[in-house]
Amino acid sequence: MTNATMTMEEGVRVSDNARPQDELLPFLNNFHDIFTTIGVVLLGGGLAFGAAQVFQASGQDIETFSGQALLMGLIAGIGVILWLISAVLVGSQRRILPGIVLSLGFVGAAATVLVWLYIRFLMDGSGISFDAIEARFDAMDDPETFTRAATNEIAGALPWALRIAPIVAGIAVLIPIALYYFSFRLPFTGGLFGVALVSLAGLTLLTFEPYYYVVYMPTVNVVLGGLLLFAGIVFDARDPNRQTRIAGTAFWLHFFAAPILLSAVLNVTQMGWTLTEADFNETTMLGVFGALGGNGENATQIAITALIVIGVFALVSLLINRRALIVSGLLTAGISIGIIVNGAGLGAGAVVAITLVLLGGTVVLLGAAWNPVRRVLLAPFPSDGPLARIFPPVGTHAG
Repeated sequence: MTNATMTMEEGVRVSDNARPQDELLPFLNNFHDIFTTIGVVLLGGGLAFGAAQVFQASGQDIETFSGQALLMGLIAGIGVILWLISAVLVGSQRRILPGIVLSLGFVGAAATVLVWLYIRFLMDGSGISFDAIEARFDAMDDPETFTRAATNEIAGALPWALRIAPIVAGIAVLIPIALYYFSFRLPFTGGLFGVALVSLAGLTLLTFEPYYYVVYMPTVNVVLGGLLLFAGIVFDARDPNRQTRIAGTAFWLHFFAAPILLSAVLNVTQMGWTLTEADFNETTMLGVFGALGGNGENATQIAITALIVIGVFALVSLLINRRALIVSGLLTAGISIGIIVNGAGLGAGAVVAITLVLLGGTVVLLGAAWNPVRRVLLAPFPSDGPLARIFPPVGTHAG
């Protein structure tokens, strides 16, 4: 075993040259990964353009069933080619970065075909009369207020085959992700699998209880983001030394959970745990980004709230030794600092300069003092046992 060790079962590089407390990259083995990824991108682009040329040469009309079937067949063919390449690069050689690109291409192709099949079923095989549905909606009275009864009436006007379309779309994405993950055990697709699962849960609630989904949207988003974060912590606890693909999967779960949870928590701080009709306006929905454009009356207050939330995220990141939570909040933190500095009446150049200095300085300082700060924060926690698997002590293979 030399400077870099990676087994097919683990699928994550462990470098002996890296400091054990530093975070390893769960998306890159070496420069050969980059070289191979360039080839994969070029090949994928060639396949896409080639498929477009074949379809154009066929003279088929995209509006017809035969034309759509030909196009979907070409897309499915690209998906099969990407799968076969994955079997070599990911299954045998454990190339991580090329696997990320290949998995996205395969999932996109497979999900497109599955969604198209369901649309064709709705149009040709379900017996649904879209004219009858339109007439039923035309006969309804426009609801004056957003109520559960009105929402149920609107949803009830849709046949079940059409009403469950969001769930079907979620499953159409979940199936190829699960197939790729359980076939090749790529950590990136493990993170995607978690996102697909929580998304399907949200789509299921939207289908069966659209009123409660809309009203409790901030709460739902916090719960879904929290579930992803919890899944990442569980995977980390299974591999506290962060040496196997399990830790790589945990990294991606944290990576995807962070922006979802951050935006959800910011929405809760601005709008509360439930929504009212007054919450559906441009400023509220844009949140801190809308405040940056001068659309919010309480821009500074929103910015300060965002920084407090990001500070909590930073604390959690330090405790569990996962930098992904902090990285996800850098853009929002920069915008928030800019809003606060702009409130002092400085010019645009000064705002940009001060914002970049403060943000960059904080990141550099935190990066340099990461382990000393963690050592202080972890002083009350035991250095072994179940809690140590969640809050890894400084000096272990954590990251």
